[in-house]
Amino acid sequence: MDELDTTALSVRDLHVTFNPGTPREVRAVDGVSFDLTRGRVLGVVGESGSGKSVTGLACLGLLPDSAQVSGQLLVGGQDMVSAPEKVREGVRGQQIAMVFQDALAALNPYRTVGRQIGDAYRLRHDATRAQAENRAAEVL
Repeated sequence: MDELDTTALSVRDLHVTFNPGTPREVRAVDGVSFDLTRGRVLGVVGESGSGKSVTGLACLGLLPDSAQVSGQLLVGGQDMVSAPEKVREGVRGQQIAMVFQDALAALNPYRTVGRQIGDAYRLRHDATRAQAENRAAEVL
């Protein structure tokens, strides 16, 4: 198996700056590199404000327009930094995902977990609400 077969995500010299070139410029991530191997879990640990969530959001292409991202974020050999949004949409949830520490930020407390899983399933598959509910029940 070559490296592309075993590496799910390769991050090289990642930099994320918010509001670049303005008095409000913030360098949130400054030169991060790591590889995530298929079938393995990567835990990112650091102080509050050290750039953990920004790094994850950059990998998923979910940062706001005020963020400038540079470096390489390779998923299946495709660089997500330069990829069009349509390509990133196809990768998110299919090839890479992120589990946030704060469950309240990830799940809506006013909706059932099953409904939220079903909605995510419907987003990625051509499924009816009933099919999505059945799949969510299977997963749970």
